[in-house]
Amino acid sequence: RRVGAAPSASPSINFCAMRSGGRGDGRLASVAGAAFALLLMRGAAAAPPKQPSESELSEYKQDFLDFDLNKDNQIDAQEVRSQFKGDLDPRELHQFFIDVDKDSTGTVTLQEYIDYAVTLSGA
Repeated sequence: RRVGAAPSASPSINFCAMRSGGRGDGRLASVAGAAFALLLMRGAAAAPPKQPSESELSEYKQDFLDFDLNKDNQIDAQEVRSQFKGDLDPRELHQFFIDVDKDSTGTVTLQEYIDYAVTLSGA
């Protein structure tokens, strides 16, 4: 499905449960990548965002931190590409930044990422 299309009625994924392998076993990057890819591929829904639960907020923050490689509190295209190790269509990456980078700075802040993730989590 194209990026930007409305998400299907599929159940949301529990990213914290997927991360249960721990930080040191090498699976975190692929798990975070999978979580981020899901958000990237599902596109933003037209419905107004709901308020995230504490557990959802925690998951979104951890996903963001996993991608913020240089720890500058922003995610840029290079950080996203490096996490996907070249397995990301440039058009999808571009569309992701169009959808998420609301202030058009070329980077995604934690708040922008949370706002976007909430629109995808279903009501």
